[in-house]
Amino acid sequence: MAGNKKAVESRLTTSLKTVKALSRLNLQQAALLCATLLTSVSIHAAPPAQPDAAGNTAAPLGLELGKARCSRLAPPQNHARTGKSEWAGGDAVELRHLERFHLQGLTRVILNCDAQDTVALITMTFERPALDEVRKKLDERYASLRKTEGAAENGYAEWSAANGSLELLYGRDSKHFTVAYWARGAKAKYFSYSGTDNKKPAAATPASQPQPAPL
Repeated sequence: MAGNKKAVESRLTTSLKTVKALSRLNLQQAALLCATLLTSVSIHAAPPAQPDAAGNTAAPLGLELGKARCSRLAPPQNHARTGKSEWAGGDAVELRHLERFHLQGLTRVILNCDAQDTVALITMTFERPALDEVRKKLDERYASLRKTEGAAENGYAEWSAANGSLELLYGRDSKHFTVAYWARGAKAKYFSYSGTDNKKPAAATPASQPQPAPL
């Protein structure tokens, strides 16, 4: 009897040790599972990555459309006021020393400010050989809206920016092309393609085409 009692006690002791070991293992597994769940929750709870808002915000030559002001251009030797922009109500300004921008083929830059001194239109003129490179950069950065066929007599392309729109214009045999950066709403407010509006911007005339803005 005593032998049987000892055997039973031995089995009970072994069983208890096994249960304790399993309990420790289960606790460790439970802790690991909790940690995994918490990590998963924190990942899903984290706010999604925001797109780079500056990526398609038009700020040619560092002049953000709808925000930059003509009166704050500096230094003075790098620009010249050429009069008033009659259609927009503010100053018309031509930038000088364009070589400092390191843009191949850039020959002229004109700013048109509205009555609040805010840049409403930036036009940039380039020599024709730079066309493919400029168009490629615009395609990479902005959402394309429409384009003419390559064989069209006059070339036209349009892109959408977060703060406005862009147009690229050229004649089939022209030696230059122009990129026009319009602040949001400016083109619709000031410019009419019908030819019946007396407030057509000077940039739209052959003598003073819209100047492209930096890419």
